[in-house]
Amino acid sequence: MSEMFVSPDEVAIPVVGKVNLLEAMINAGLDVAHLCGARARCSTCRVRVVEGPEALTERTDEEAEMATRLSFPDEVRLACQTEVNGSVRLWRLVLDKLDAEMASQLGEGHYRGSVGREVEEAAVMFTDVVGFTTMSESLPPYDVVHILNRFFSRVGTAIESRGGRVDNYMGDGLLAVFGVDNETDSALAAVRAGLEALEVAADMDNYVVRIYGHAFRVRVGISLGEVIFGMMGGESSARETVIGDVVNTASRLESANKTTGTTILVTDAVRDKTIADIAYGRRFDLELPGKDGQVVAHEPVGLINGSEVGVEVPVVHRGGSHCELLRIQPRIQPIAPDQLLVGSLVHDLPLGKHNQPIGCDHTSVAGRVQRRSERRFVEQTSLPC
Repeated sequence: MSEMFVSPDEVAIPVVGKVNLLEAMINAGLDVAHLCGARARCSTCRVRVVEGPEALTERTDEEAEMATRLSFPDEVRLACQTEVNGSVRLWRLVLDKLDAEMASQLGEGHYRGSVGREVEEAAVMFTDVVGFTTMSESLPPYDVVHILNRFFSRVGTAIESRGGRVDNYMGDGLLAVFGVDNETDSALAAVRAGLEALEVAADMDNYVVRIYGHAFRVRVGISLGEVIFGMMGGESSARETVIGDVVNTASRLESANKTTGTTILVTDAVRDKTIADIAYGRRFDLELPGKDGQVVAHEPVGLINGSEVGVEVPVVHRGGSHCELLRIQPRIQPIAPDQLLVGSLVHDLPLGKHNQPIGCDHTSVAGRVQRRSERRFVEQTSLPC
């Protein structure tokens, strides 16, 4: 005989003919929430199908509307709208009064948005302003907020123009996600947005230095993989956000720029997805806090095809003991694959301090982000190695 097995109650209910899930559970003595009276208006009778989805009827129009509004995955069904004619295993998702209040779509003040779903491949980007705490301590509160909002506004536009969404602001940090709505090329969109964030920061640096006398730089970390996306938080402040190891990795990569001397780092998975469009420089094998084993990270240095973007690359004077960040101006032009320069470019690069040619392990990186005919470097800023 067919049966409906319901967890976490661990109750087996015989199925004879075609029966409604909600009615069968109530008849078996289970206290199943259905605040709207089984009219598909509240979603409190939702269940997750563990086994046997083929034994269930298709969604009714009313259930389909609710499923679309709350971004139900295929395995989440409204018991009041679903009939079964065979064996199935279910897990009740609303178990008590608090669950019912959170799940209900009746009245005001309830959760509206995704109930939680897996996104198989999303790109997550973290940005953080370098040394902003020190800067903020020396500026009036209005100016601190103004600087951040000026940066966030421009970077937010870059993110949204690439199909991403700003997930959260954390002080002077920003979390963005690409691909949660099944957009294609989420990794490439994230890297392009990350490079644009560096360009915005370079322009902001000129602005902030001129007005406030402080430098303005950012670091970027980008990771790719599976995330969980859904509404999180209390009812009055709940918002859609992402969680998962990918988020942690992006945050750790952003911070790792401090030790690698870079401004942007991405994971191996991101590089593999974008190698046809993004030129890469150095590779790093990193031990990141909270991660087992080493994480391979790569430094994007420019675009091979697409929009113009400017970046900074570090080089070291031959025989010197300090690095310089060379900001390539004007914006780097798109580079065709046959124009990538590799190897020693000592004679092609400008002279550094004391007229010493810049020639070191990093010169090939600088070469990768310019055409042989484009050697206009300006603004050299010395930094300790």
